[in-house]
Amino acid sequence: MPLAAPATDDLAEIAELIVTWSGVVLGGFALLMTILTVLFVGAGFFGIRELRSIRKTGADARRELDAQKALARDVMSDTDRAVQAAEDLSSEATSLLDRARTAVDMTETQTEQVRQLSARLQVQIQDLDQRMNTMVEVSYLFNQGEEAYTEGQYDKAVEFLHRALQLQPRNARVRYRLGRALTNLGREEEAERELSTAMADGHGPEHGERGLAWLFRHSDPARADEHAERAVSAAPRNAANWNCVGLLRRDQEDFEGARKAHQKAHDLEPNAITTPFYLALLAARAGQLPRALQWSEEAITLLDGERRARITNIWATVIRWSDLVLRDELDDADRYATELAETCPSRRRAREVGEHMRFLLQGLGHADLEERYLQAIDAKWRLRKRR
Repeated sequence: MPLAAPATDDLAEIAELIVTWSGVVLGGFALLMTILTVLFVGAGFFGIRELRSIRKTGADARRELDAQKALARDVMSDTDRAVQAAEDLSSEATSLLDRARTAVDMTETQTEQVRQLSARLQVQIQDLDQRMNTMVEVSYLFNQGEEAYTEGQYDKAVEFLHRALQLQPRNARVRYRLGRALTNLGREEEAERELSTAMADGHGPEHGERGLAWLFRHSDPARADEHAERAVSAAPRNAANWNCVGLLRRDQEDFEGARKAHQKAHDLEPNAITTPFYLALLAARAGQLPRALQWSEEAITLLDGERRARITNIWATVIRWSDLVLRDELDDADRYATELAETCPSRRRAREVGEHMRFLLQGLGHADLEERYLQAIDAKWRLRKRR
């Protein structure tokens, strides 16, 4: 048993030690808690201050954030507007680009149209230039033909007029003059074709029908009358048509009808040289010598005047010969008769000249002078005398 006492003391000591250390621990813990409390209080004091600072900083930060948000909103709004403006600009740019493309396309189209127009214009200018050159050459050839016709050079006239028609086949005026030249050469079929074609191409019937009347004057008088009447109907105020009718009436020995027709021509155109000549021959045939001399004097006056260019040389010579015969200046008349025999350009013209000369001599009762004045021209062209 003695061994049990030490164990109890140890336990008491251990318990006391435990209590002691427990107190120490508790005291330390209390001190620690106190220190911690002080620390927490201090920390709380400082924490409150810091918290206030933090709260202030947070408020400032919030305000700054709000300001930044407002700024951001403004920036976003500006950005949206900028984007919208950019989109508008882009749309406008697209529209401008489209219009630019359209303008380019239109420009290209217009450029092509201008090029085509320029090409057509160039062709037209060349065509006009060619036509002008043709017109000038045709005019020259026609004038040469007219001059040759006036001088009684009918073959030469036909040559010039044929060349003119090769350049302008539809020139009715040239074709009509060609028909008249062929008529004077006695080439009746060709003349009829040219005169008819001239009328078909627009040369008035007052000319074409008269040309056909002259053409058939000797070969078919009835047909000549028809054409002469058509000419008068087409142009009743054309003096040349009435003179044509007058000569056809004279051929048929309708002298009064011839006189009326020539008088009508004189009333319409008093300055026509051949009209008083025709009337002088008819007055002589009617035995009205003073009146015949008056008409002949009028013809000579017109012949010597400004209208000389409107009559061919051969008819001027016939008019001068007839005036001298009417005045009984027969020796002077011989010179003109010789000139007529030498210069008469064709058989047809010789026949027409001879008919006027015979008509006057017979009307004056000087049939015995026919051989004197007509023998040379009859012999040259183998004409038969009309008795």
